[in-house]
Amino acid sequence: MIKNKNVKTFKDRLHSSMQGLSVSSFAKKCDMSETVIRDYLSGKTYPSLTRLEVIAEKCNVSFNWLATGYKLEVLDPKDDDNNEVYNENIYRIPVYKKQLPTKEEAQNQRYVRETPPVMNYPIVEGWASHRGLDIKKLIIYWAKGDLMAPEVENNNGLIINTEINEIIDGAIYLIEYENFTLLRKIRLSLGNWILICNNHQYPTIEVPKAHFEKYNIVGRVVQIIKDVF
Repeated sequence: MIKNKNVKTFKDRLHSSMQGLSVSSFAKKCDMSETVIRDYLSGKTYPSLTRLEVIAEKCNVSFNWLATGYKLEVLDPKDDDNNEVYNENIYRIPVYKKQLPTKEEAQNQRYVRETPPVMNYPIVEGWASHRGLDIKKLIIYWAKGDLMAPEVENNNGLIINTEINEIIDGAIYLIEYENFTLLRKIRLSLGNWILICNNHQYPTIEVPKAHFEKYNIVGRVVQIIKDVF
């Protein structure tokens, strides 16, 4: 069973974990740039799971607490004074429809079209609510190729928010165009979309406003999942 001891924003938990260190000293401690740490403290950006793990280890704090604000505590089930106890929900978000394996393929643990055979992916409710996301609007997409390298590598898992209220300049989106699926960073320019790859070996695509309807924006990348081995 899980008891919620302290729900705060990430930037507050990060500031607490710094224990009075300056931004410069803390950045060196975590082997990150001062700009990155300042962005985290201002709430402008959030760290990846890999960076969260580094910060938690360097600060000797719980990864779960740092990421979600939930402090896990094992409770005696015989204790009647547990009115605030609850089980934190874990949801399984679906895989992008074009990467969905059959049940047989998933059960056999075989790669399908070089994609991990996963039919859904577990997400903790607290993480989604902390980010202000509707968990029912999330999907997972497995990145292919090196178009967005080094930020997104081949077979990185991408959590996609399919609830699109507006296009955010500079964010990464999953886009469908005719029979193609594109992963691109969208820059807004004079009413047009500029679809950019991080890898400059690939061309930039400029989409005039008149052609917007030809591009289906599946969703925006809100989390990148990378292996560390």
